[in-house]
Amino acid sequence: MNGWDFFARHKKAAAALLLAGALGCGALLSCVKLDENIHAMIPAAVRERVELFEHSPLNKKIFIGVTADTAQAAQEAAEELRADLVRRGLLTLSPAPGPDFALTLYRGLPYRFSAKDAQAAAERLTPEAVRERMAQNYENLLSFQSFFLKDLILADPLGLTDLMAAKMAAFGAGTALEYRDGFLASPDGKTLIGPYDFPGETADFNAARRFAEGFSQAAADISSSAKAFYLGSLRYTVENVAVIQADLLKITLLAFVLLAGVFWYFFRHKTALLIYLLPVLVLPPAALVTYRVFGSLSGITLGFGSVVAGLSVDYSVYIFFALKRTRAGARETAAHMKKHLLCNFMTSALCFAALFCSAVELFRQIAVFSVTGLLLSLLLALYIFPHYWTDLPPETQASPRYSLPVLPRRAAVLVCVFLLAFGALGVTRAHFSGDVEDLNSTSARFKQDKAAFDRVFSDVSQNSALLFVFGATPEEALEHNEALSARLPAPLAVSEVIVSHSARAENTARWREFWSASRANYARLLIEEEAGKLGLKPAAFEPFFKEVLAEPAPDTFDFTKLYNPAAALADGRFAVVNIVPNTAAYETAAREAGAVFLSASELKTDLIHAVKKEALKIVLLALLFNLAAVRWAFKSWKTAFLAFVPVVLAACFTFGCFWAFNVRVNLFILVFLPLLMGIGIDYGIFQLMRRASSGGEYANAYPASALAAAALSTLAGFGVLAFAKHGVLFIIGLSSFLGVGGAMLASLFVLPAFLQGEK
Repeated sequence: MNGWDFFARHKKAAAALLLAGALGCGALLSCVKLDENIHAMIPAAVRERVELFEHSPLNKKIFIGVTADTAQAAQEAAEELRADLVRRGLLTLSPAPGPDFALTLYRGLPYRFSAKDAQAAAERLTPEAVRERMAQNYENLLSFQSFFLKDLILADPLGLTDLMAAKMAAFGAGTALEYRDGFLASPDGKTLIGPYDFPGETADFNAARRFAEGFSQAAADISSSAKAFYLGSLRYTVENVAVIQADLLKITLLAFVLLAGVFWYFFRHKTALLIYLLPVLVLPPAALVTYRVFGSLSGITLGFGSVVAGLSVDYSVYIFFALKRTRAGARETAAHMKKHLLCNFMTSALCFAALFCSAVELFRQIAVFSVTGLLLSLLLALYIFPHYWTDLPPETQASPRYSLPVLPRRAAVLVCVFLLAFGALGVTRAHFSGDVEDLNSTSARFKQDKAAFDRVFSDVSQNSALLFVFGATPEEALEHNEALSARLPAPLAVSEVIVSHSARAENTARWREFWSASRANYARLLIEEEAGKLGLKPAAFEPFFKEVLAEPAPDTFDFTKLYNPAAALADGRFAVVNIVPNTAAYETAAREAGAVFLSASELKTDLIHAVKKEALKIVLLALLFNLAAVRWAFKSWKTAFLAFVPVVLAACFTFGCFWAFNVRVNLFILVFLPLLMGIGIDYGIFQLMRRASSGGEYANAYPASALAAAALSTLAGFGVLAFAKHGVLFIIGLSSFLGVGGAMLASLFVLPAFLQGEK
């Protein structure tokens, strides 16, 4: 007994085994943790730099902004909001500036005491400088602030703490921003931005939602004249998931209605429901095979299942209509359709093989996932499903409602010329975006908040760049960072505050050398003389003199709690991340030192070029692979080129519409290109097989209704994503709607005009 006879006799057992296998694969798949790293779809040429960008010290912060009519109102509202969020447990505060913090700063100076600091300290030991500083100390001691400043003044009468404050201020140098009391302030002080740490995982939607709810309540309690907002990955999580959830509900309902309409119009038989159950049978095992091959599975790959399902049902649709329209048995009809379906599978698989040749890891996952799903769908269509369609009501004549006119050849030529010109304009003028930001979808309120942030702080990102200095260990990275800093027009702020062990030893030695016994005695004479003139007790400053002559106190100043520039990279190296001016001098010095200089604008340009290069490579490979396959199947170059008519016209129509309607084309267009190729060629092959079978026993096995049903099922399944608001879902849906719809129309109305008289 062969396989066909076995399944024919045990249809119920086969159905049970298929369903059990699908459920088992689904259960195993539920144990797989999905990888949601969206940068896995970045071309390899720029992926490393994009991933480096993620290590910016401020990248994973929450930025809470407050705007008000006056600087004072903004300050009060920002402080009130900060305190409320901390009380609610929604924020983790970095050490707040205060007297204890200032003393910590001062006692951290010996470990960061550079040659420049020694010169500045010497300038503070002149009679005039001491006189001026002691007068200022006297005023502060008599002021209301004396309660906070007394300990600092007695420990540091020369104001050497200012040297450390200057090092911290260097982090905002050249940005026109002021950092005060934990906030970044706009030049007019009316907008304050506070960078904070979130005590949780920013990608956790439940945590993100709780923060959003708590923030809304806290923001509503501040002064009515101030407005508050927050930005960062936490906000992106809330915005994206909210949009996707709304989209899925809307799209699922719409797809169900449309699929029901297609079923009612074309099939009208209960066993045809197998076609719509096919995704349940093939997608879980395809996902498990992909996970087995790569050791991980992207959520985006799994989300591509609707696309694969839409493409894979075509095999079963063609078999279903062939069985309805021919008098031959199921076995004979399936055997006749085998060449057609194998050709369809081969062309689709080769399109995804071109995608597998991409430098984008995610696309290689999608290629394996898609080919596995299509192969399973082909086997089901040829060997399993026909056994359930042996009692279909015969329909040997074409129904009048399925009769379609064929364009005259001259009209078809004019349509082709117009679409080719339309497509050329689209390809050259459409807006291709390499901005990863376009892969997110956010609300109108978010865009308003982002615009308010950018109006004040956009110059910071435009005028600044990231400088990555590497080392095999954190200590080596710090040493390399200090060596590079000495070669730059201005010292790197990080090298002044976060220093290596060798630099700490050198700085403390310089501190001890500076505070020799003679210099300490000289400072004592000047300070005690001025203290006596001001009526202060000279002995009050004795702790200062003892401290400068003793070994430096332990360094308790940990700047990384405020700003952590250290990054552990995936390749085992470590990097120190510096924010520097976006100038050629820094870029040249970085290149010579083996560091990496990253400008956001330059990276975006390179990303766009890489995307276009990948798209061109994928399209050319898919064209070459499929042209060779169709030529091999039909033994004619002319026939092979005719099969590409729907593909070319659909692509021209799609890209022309992108340009005409000003659609921002994001990175996911690379997924759509081989998909469109596979679908368009399948429809062309259908028409070629129809023409080749005309006049024979299987002349009715290729009705136009079968092609229309397959295309409309695909559109109903995932073309409806064009109605989504999320950027990724929208571009997939719109591309599919235009591409699949265009390929269907070109196959039904244009291609037959060129097939008249062909055999």
